Amino acid sequence: MTAAPPRGRLERLLRPRSIAVVGASPDPTAIGGAPVALLEEFGFGGPVHLVSRSQRTIRGRACLPSVDELPDDVDVALLLVPRDAAASVLAACIRRRVGAVVLFGSGFAEIGDEGEVAQRGLAEQARAAGIAFAGPNCLGVVNFTAGVPLTFGDVEPQPPGDGDRPGLAIIAQSGALSFALLYAAAADGVPLSYVISTGNEAVLGVEDYLEDLVADRGTRAFALLVEQIRHPARFLAAAREAQRLGKTICLLHTGTSERGRAAARTHTGALGGDQAALRAVLARHGVILCDSLDELVDVAGCVTRCAAPTAGGVAFLTDSGALKAHALDVCAALGLDAPEPNPETRAALAAILPSFATVSNPVDITAQALNDPSLYARAGAALLDDAAVGALVVAAMPGSPGQFAQQVDALLPVVRASAKPILYSVLGGLRPLPARDEARLRAAGIPLFRSPERALRAANRLLGAAEARRRAGQGAGSAPAAAALALPASHAPTEHEAKQVLRALGIAVPDGALVTTAGDAARAAARLGYPVVLKAQAGALTHKSDAGGVILGIADEPALMRAWQRLHDDVRRARPGLTLDGVLVEKMSAPGGVEFVLAAQRDRDWGPVLYVGLGGIWIEALRDVRVLAAEATPDEIRHELRQLAGWPLLTGARGRPPADVSALCDAIVAFGRAVAATPAITAFEINPLLVLPAGQGVVALDAVLVSETVSETVPGRAP
Repeated sequence: MTAAPPRGRLERLLRPRSIAVVGASPDPTAIGGAPVALLEEFGFGGPVHLVSRSQRTIRGRACLPSVDELPDDVDVALLLVPRDAAASVLAACIRRRVGAVVLFGSGFAEIGDEGEVAQRGLAEQARAAGIAFAGPNCLGVVNFTAGVPLTFGDVEPQPPGDGDRPGLAIIAQSGALSFALLYAAAADGVPLSYVISTGNEAVLGVEDYLEDLVADRGTRAFALLVEQIRHPARFLAAAREAQRLGKTICLLHTGTSERGRAAARTHTGALGGDQAALRAVLARHGVILCDSLDELVDVAGCVTRCAAPTAGGVAFLTDSGALKAHALDVCAALGLDAPEPNPETRAALAAILPSFATVSNPVDITAQALNDPSLYARAGAALLDDAAVGALVVAAMPGSPGQFAQQVDALLPVVRASAKPILYSVLGGLRPLPARDEARLRAAGIPLFRSPERALRAANRLLGAAEARRRAGQGAGSAPAAAALALPASHAPTEHEAKQVLRALGIAVPDGALVTTAGDAARAAARLGYPVVLKAQAGALTHKSDAGGVILGIADEPALMRAWQRLHDDVRRARPGLTLDGVLVEKMSAPGGVEFVLAAQRDRDWGPVLYVGLGGIWIEALRDVRVLAAEATPDEIRHELRQLAGWPLLTGARGRPPADVSALCDAIVAFGRAVAATPAITAFEINPLLVLPAGQGVVALDAVLVSETVSETVPGRAP
């Protein structure tokens, strides 16, 4: 892993006081001319040095014939040069002690091996010189707070984020999509601090910019569009710091499908990561994961302007009775809670609403709002006072310009008084709204949507993140730190050895004994009591049943002798040359209980994550599995268990006794924390983990453990 550039170097890129444009052109519509025109349009007041072999002056500024004519210590140079000239121009910048460069040109790692070699050479030059190198294949950096456009993209000055009204920083590996997000956010009136296109990330990547901007006073939230997070440990550290400072990261991670991963390789040379692990770990660290560009823009805009929600459900306020049922349908599809009003809220609403209105959530204030616009404010305030409500969505028909102005008049005081987010949806598609009143909404920081569905989806992300923060904090740090597990010497332990590790961890396993002769098997079975199970044991025999290495329900000694011979014959046929370590004789478990799977995988980027779900044969047939961070709290675990389609089996479906969910949660907590504390564990699976009826605990019926020697490649650290 490469170390982050010194902060001073990144400062010169993001907040430069002097700029050089290398390859400048007099045509403001050309790639070489646009940066010069933009610097003037944004009113950049520092020195701007133009380098052009063909021009003596551009826009009244004198041009230098080469980079070697630049004064020493220019903060940043914009390189608008072809690929073949990039290395020599970069070398010249290094000679003049330029602090940072932005290389816009393409034709590098995104095109294959030849471009990768050229890009690697540039990166080595830049790192050796300690220069902050942005790109290549990017659209550069725009600092709206300081008015510095280091780009040739089509951009206009925007009302910037500042210390009093911090804004949104957009960081994307794609140049085109970084500006698409910029345009969408600007059109929605979101205050902006930065837009950064990282391109191929030869030296500087998403993590570098995020680490710097987390502490930026002018930035409150982040919209990130990435194909790969190259340094997960640094990204997580930045996410934790953002969470500590009350700043929110919204992330859309692309290239997750098989074809998407292939496209990512041809675009920035990125490789798609493990989405399940990424989502589980990042969500636990306060990152809001979005599924579409629209959602990324909507949610990032909300967290930039709105109060941070507390955990709770959504209240929906409308002037259309027909919209109530549709809103509930959308909430159900999203899994978004729309709680019924509590008794105090019901009484308050009953006193406010017309006598013929129904007191419920969603609330329909009826067409009476045309005569009394204060209904929006009074009903909205009553809903926001309900402790079960975390956010309010108002969905209204705009009516006439005068009626819309009255709606805005009514809502603004409620917004100013509320510590909870209010999202305002005005129906009617793209029918224009009165500009003055729309501007009043924007100035008040009210997210404005033109469809209730988008507003509800955004509210779902906000409230989901608040609930995730609550669950992660509930009980965090209450359990003592787990000690590293003592592992068998073999990197492919047998089931018997894996179960000894589980036994030491406090997870029950069936009584049993490892034997090597039929006589020892008979003596062990007599001690355990029939019926018993025989299981072939070898580190290389992970799937024992497929090789005939498991025989169940052995009722007596004669049956045991026959089973002993059959097991050895079947394994010999299935795996010629395999030498068994022995045979595990176990007491046959009594019928009953729910077969579960509890597994840990150590993702090379994101560290250990847990997989929980229905086990036995159902794991492959149904894939009813949830993924969560290894350090998940009991609250987080219970939440994920409830999301399983098989959850009713644990709660006593169709007359079955309720399963011991408390014991299951305890086992998951102990298992996850122990795996996290033992870096040598690559994978550890209990399948099935039998969850017995309430009060009877859990039993690990089978286990597979894979470990490796701990090396410099550790969880959360890129090699």
